[in-house]
Amino acid sequence: MDIAKRIDDATDANDSQALVNLLEECNRLIHSADSKRKVKYHFYKANCHSGIWQIKTYQNEIANEWTQEDKLSEILSLRKAVSEPAFMSMDSIFRSKILTNLGNALSYLGRFVEAIKYWDLAISTTPKFSMALGNKGICLISYAQFLYDHGHAGIVFAHAEESLREALLPEALWDSEYPKEVADCFITTHNGVNDILEEIAYDYNFDLDHWKLGDSSSEEEYRRWCLDNGLFLSPLNDVCTLTVAARDILHLPTHRYNIGEDPRFLNFYNIIKQEYATARFILYSSANSEHHHYSDNDILLIKGHNAVLYGYKVEKLKLSYRMAYSIFDKISLFVNDYFKIGIKPKDVTFRKIWGENRNREFHIRNCFSESNNWPLKGLYYLSKDLFDKDFKETSLPESEELSEIRNYLEHKLVSLQEYPDNAESSETHIYIDIVDFERKTLRVLSMAREAIIYLSLAMHWKERNIVDDSVVIPFPRSPVER
Repeated sequence: MDIAKRIDDATDANDSQALVNLLEECNRLIHSADSKRKVKYHFYKANCHSGIWQIKTYQNEIANEWTQEDKLSEILSLRKAVSEPAFMSMDSIFRSKILTNLGNALSYLGRFVEAIKYWDLAISTTPKFSMALGNKGICLISYAQFLYDHGHAGIVFAHAEESLREALLPEALWDSEYPKEVADCFITTHNGVNDILEEIAYDYNFDLDHWKLGDSSSEEEYRRWCLDNGLFLSPLNDVCTLTVAARDILHLPTHRYNIGEDPRFLNFYNIIKQEYATARFILYSSANSEHHHYSDNDILLIKGHNAVLYGYKVEKLKLSYRMAYSIFDKISLFVNDYFKIGIKPKDVTFRKIWGENRNREFHIRNCFSESNNWPLKGLYYLSKDLFDKDFKETSLPESEELSEIRNYLEHKLVSLQEYPDNAESSETHIYIDIVDFERKTLRVLSMAREAIIYLSLAMHWKERNIVDDSVVIPFPRSPVER
């Protein structure tokens, strides 16, 4: 019997042991498979993990828990499928199905910003792909409900309505026969978001693309690059690249302090935002500048070895990576302070803030595990994409490499190459192709943006669920403009 069919049958029969056996079978088959077959086996493994997770959830074992190892393993398998060289040569519908499932799993774990990117990839790969459109619409409704800015929430609701409407069109593409309940869910949710838009009297005729991008062509080009890469600190840049999204408008919600307490979090967030924006521009300016800069004049360097590049452009690129990566450490300090964790600042890291190892097991702190704070959960699972020596597994195949590069940049030696050659890296010195390094820097920058968004939204969720006599500090109505 086909392995895919056996996985479906085992899931329908709530047979966890059969799914574990099928996982082992997939692992054996992967070792001798070519790249195309590996894509399929990784997909089958993801379905096994998903099936095991469904069974546990049905039995109420993990429904509300933050520790979701089966879901994390599903994500890892799907990411491995996408990273296979043969992935792009596979059938487009099959690719869209993998990308959709990846978006679904990430969204469940609170990684909704990352999830939207995968649903968009699925839709661009197979236009009118119903499951991607419908699940994206459902996610956007939740996203909008976590926003403190009602105007922005309205725009996100409108995009949710559009996505659900397209999922239900007669020409929409369903990749297989789904239970009627799936379409019914899309219909009910679409009707619900329509009711919300009617209640807020959403203006569909309002032009969201009439803002200037800048006062010069160079500024316009930079801001267009930010929009196209989804790098503005605005939830709107997750749903569109119109000029309405071309501002780093996201900040902290209205929040509270005890009487006499230093209202420090606005300043903390200012610092994080400014460092992010600076790292972003440094990446852009490095990638779009000539290799030679006048500051490089009269510096005696012996060039021509292993295609290594030197100069101001190269150092700016390294600096952008370092600045973007350091944002996670600053966010962990914010979380430690705001959620009153009590870890000494010198011991805080983005991974260790969430819990501690006891008896060789990682235990999440009760203040997190007992919370239904979706964006905070997303921030936690984003931390799992950053390798830490205390954790043996990670959900991002390249995360250990990203961390290793950061360590080399801070403490060792990194050479960026004009083109790859056979230069061997060592414990003190690594070689990286400059184009690949730019891609990795953009990846880290995108993750930093995601973390900054989750931080603000997680704070908003917590604040609106607090009832006490603290002093409320309103969101500043006149932010600093430059």
